[in-house]
Amino acid sequence: MLYQDLKGKKVLVTGSSSGIGVAIAELFAQQGALVGVHYNQTEDGARQTLAKVKSLSDGWLLKADLRNPQQAADMVNRFADQAGGIDILVNNAGTMLQRVNIADSSVEFFDNVFDTNTKSTFLVTQAALPCLKQSHGNIVNIGSIAGHNGGGGGSGIYAAAKAAVATLTLAMAKEFAPFGIRVNSVMPGLIETRFHEQFSTPERKKKMAAETPLGRNGTAEDVAKAIVFLASNEAAAFITGEYIAVNGGILMRP
Repeated sequence: MLYQDLKGKKVLVTGSSSGIGVAIAELFAQQGALVGVHYNQTEDGARQTLAKVKSLSDGWLLKADLRNPQQAADMVNRFADQAGGIDILVNNAGTMLQRVNIADSSVEFFDNVFDTNTKSTFLVTQAALPCLKQSHGNIVNIGSIAGHNGGGGGSGIYAAAKAAVATLTLAMAKEFAPFGIRVNSVMPGLIETRFHEQFSTPERKKKMAAETPLGRNGTAEDVAKAIVFLASNEAAAFITGEYIAVNGGILMRP
């Protein structure tokens, strides 16, 4: 599906060196968008993403530790200068770091998980807001169904951080609506990426697939398609403060 209104849009995708981020960047490039490919540590993966983007459209490589306010702001400003503004922001950067029970977690670990998943979303959005006001652009934040169900063993703090992203999305949608900025989120279930290769055993992934009504785990492309839909004014102009749970039905709401 091609959304004609996305052609030429300037799209910043954080955490686009692996997994879902790669699929997001590539799918926006297929729409003809100009894509900012951000990474922190995985430069090889980000360069591979950029090569895919450039084979379809155009893009730029951006390095920053998004837990750091100055680095986050500098990265956003660098992309805006190179691309000529920002139309769409996808706050995809985030990870569990490791599975640790709440009872065993240190304050430092708690802070790092929230900084990586929630603070980064706040910092990048705040830095991008002047450009988004000018473009009447939109934001898509990446949450997790863990933010609704508390997560699996050892992921409670990650789940809390993603729940905070969900609430932050609602607050942003209300606050930014007068500027013509839409804010939505996508909440993936178990997606077959490096994230779950690292944090989920093969047995757990098989069990999740069996328990999912659609009978399988998700792919990065499943998530990317939902994000591109929400980013398109052609498709989703009257949708804000909403989330799409891309999880095959394992979490349903009334």
